[in-house]
Amino acid sequence: DFKAGAKPVKITNHTSEGVRKARISANGAALVYECGPDIYMIETSNPSKPRKITIKALVDDKTNTDRLVTFTQNASEFAINKDESLVIFGVHGDLYRMGISGVGKAVRLTDTPADDFGVAWAPDSSKAAFLSDRSGRIEVYLLESEDVEHPKFTEAQKFKVKQITNDEKPESNLTFSPDGKKIYFLRVGKLWSMNLDGSEQKEVVSLSMITEYSWSPDGKWIVYSRRDGSFASELFIIPASGPTKENPPKNITRYATSNYSPTWSTDGKRIAFVSERRNTPGLFVMEMQKPVANGKTNLDSGAIDFEEIHSRVSAVGSMNTTDAVISPGGSKIAFRSGDELWVASVTGGLVTKLSTGAVKPQGIYWSKKSTDLIYFRDGNGSLRTAKASSAIAGADLGSVSFRIKMMIKAAEENLEIFDQCWRLLADYFYDAKFHGADWNLVRQRYRPMVIHAPMKEDFQALVFLMLGELNASHLGLQMIVNPLEEQTPELGMLFDETFKGKGLKIKEVIKRGPADKRGLDLKPGEIIFAINGVELNPMVEVSQLLNGKNDETVALLVGVEIPPDPKTKNRRTVEITPMLRERIAPLLYERWIHLNAQKVSEMSNGRVGYIHIPGMDDAGLDRFVRSLYSDNFDKEALVLDVRFNGGGFTHDQVLNYLGAQDHTKFLHREGDKGAVLRSYDRKWTKPVILIINNRSYSDAEIFPNAFKTLGLGKLVGQPTGGMVIGTGSTKLIDGSTFRIPRIGVYTNSGVDMDTVGVAPDILVEPNPDDFKKGIDAQLQKAVEVILKDMQSGDLKKTGKEKILTPMR
Repeated sequence: DFKAGAKPVKITNHTSEGVRKARISANGAALVYECGPDIYMIETSNPSKPRKITIKALVDDKTNTDRLVTFTQNASEFAINKDESLVIFGVHGDLYRMGISGVGKAVRLTDTPADDFGVAWAPDSSKAAFLSDRSGRIEVYLLESEDVEHPKFTEAQKFKVKQITNDEKPESNLTFSPDGKKIYFLRVGKLWSMNLDGSEQKEVVSLSMITEYSWSPDGKWIVYSRRDGSFASELFIIPASGPTKENPPKNITRYATSNYSPTWSTDGKRIAFVSERRNTPGLFVMEMQKPVANGKTNLDSGAIDFEEIHSRVSAVGSMNTTDAVISPGGSKIAFRSGDELWVASVTGGLVTKLSTGAVKPQGIYWSKKSTDLIYFRDGNGSLRTAKASSAIAGADLGSVSFRIKMMIKAAEENLEIFDQCWRLLADYFYDAKFHGADWNLVRQRYRPMVIHAPMKEDFQALVFLMLGELNASHLGLQMIVNPLEEQTPELGMLFDETFKGKGLKIKEVIKRGPADKRGLDLKPGEIIFAINGVELNPMVEVSQLLNGKNDETVALLVGVEIPPDPKTKNRRTVEITPMLRERIAPLLYERWIHLNAQKVSEMSNGRVGYIHIPGMDDAGLDRFVRSLYSDNFDKEALVLDVRFNGGGFTHDQVLNYLGAQDHTKFLHREGDKGAVLRSYDRKWTKPVILIINNRSYSDAEIFPNAFKTLGLGKLVGQPTGGMVIGTGSTKLIDGSTFRIPRIGVYTNSGVDMDTVGVAPDILVEPNPDDFKKGIDAQLQKAVEVILKDMQSGDLKKTGKEKILTPMR
């Protein structure tokens, strides 16, 4: 009933599935909607009995479900054997062996629809171990020769695979011990070891959240990186057999920010690693032994002086670094900075760029056989080489070429992707109770439908249905699909929607847009009568005239609302190049921000400033800091706005600028007085109010919760969406990206912030009529409240914590 004041009436009563995509007929007599995999119809005059619509469609597949694909890149990983004659690499879930020179045919080692990955060579190259989900869980498998004619694994053409672990918890990061007698691996963040047949499985380090580890060359020590609950990671060294009471793990960094990517020099005297110090990840080298006085004897190679070892660290340059590998001799380090490969001396005195063209190096491996050679995988999944001595960036890059033909069956591939999505959440979703869902039952319900969804769009929708059972945020599957061949750009103007005549009447020209050019002289009130000679009328679809024209000039016939007069020439032709929406959107955002700041200034007579933070990321932080210092620091109060903020992880950085108290004054002999000596240390100490809405997302919810908890000011607007989880992403077998919510976020009172939004102190729901009139009621209320509180002195009273009802 659409009458004013009418109450909504529930007309469906589905229990196991939710209603989606409801549509009403033109005469209002019936509704159709989706529920689960089915379509239902319901008569509005008799809504008690929804009717399931039976659809039988006998059609052929729209495409060939089996496709022969040739891969010359897209390698997911690679591993080089000890004598550096062979490489094993992964492509689309299978493993291949090939000569390191790239000459000759690649030999297929595994052949299943499952994902085989994480391969490691045995030190003597007699076998390899790898991880696979072929059993439905991530387990460790041993790969050996089964070739009578070529019994050596390095020459074999036939292979046998043996599963050597069987545990519900997933394994990762497997390696052979340097003597080849043991296999080490991580199991849910704990370090384990076992014999080659899987027997005598032993927990080497019982503490969880180990992210990576590296063997000392002599096999006596292991260095590992372990993260704590605040994302800080330290490096520890233990005996390879495991720590003991007498010889516990030794913290060798003692700088609890982020320390990772450790590698040893071949003499065991140095470890290179990445450490985040002063908010920037950089390259560091640690000496394992103390300096030796003249005439004194060095310790044996591999011996470690643990006393004050954390102080024997030196920075190598000052570049932002993500991955690093020390050279065998310990004199140089290869590392990634930005999207390129670099090499530096351990003293930092010589830094050379080895690559160009954004190669995005991964899995960097420094040859022990030819110490001038570095192997890596680029961003396209090609195996590449670089010379450490290269003097010209990009001049000495090479390739380890491969060419693989693979028949991929769509049904098998989709089942594997579905299983990967389900299993990744089964293993890593932050809530072990899955928000109340029976996760095994969810798999049983949706997996049989996979074979009925061969098209990517349908299959992705099916996965989304499964994800919806969790009622959680930060979930998603981004599949690789062909981009749109044509896109529709825009003219960069706003038009008068009330105009009833022919053409488009200009209401506003968007600043810095395609229509805002010197010499065009387009003005509000003018009318666009035609585009590229096509006269505009209600029957003409403007978007069709602009489709695919983003790189082309279009001709606009422009004039005023009177009949054309050849004598006065009140119509003219203007040529402009339209812009895609992705380029227009930032301009519209700047327009919105400008109007908001203008309204706040007008309402407060210039006393109150306004800052919108578009995202809790570096760009949003930069905008906040610039606006705070340059535009608003002299204001008496501040309206802070995180509506439509997409999140990130800079809440603490923003909070660092708010709520402090001046403690000291600095006075120049001639000039102004200041509270700090460094400009970037200035804090906002005056009143502030925060606007939120239901599209304040993720970290833009953590921020207002902290704002309220710390008593910095009042919240105005709508409750936030309740979509807060710490998430990461991983690649699936076909290259698709899948998001995994791994970390829960809770308030001090223990409320799970996922599905429970942050409540405002002053609730202001938006009104569609206000939107049409250009009225921002939430902004107006924020200014009214802070002006009133400035007058009364009630500046930081937020009231008791409001707990919203969970949305599950």
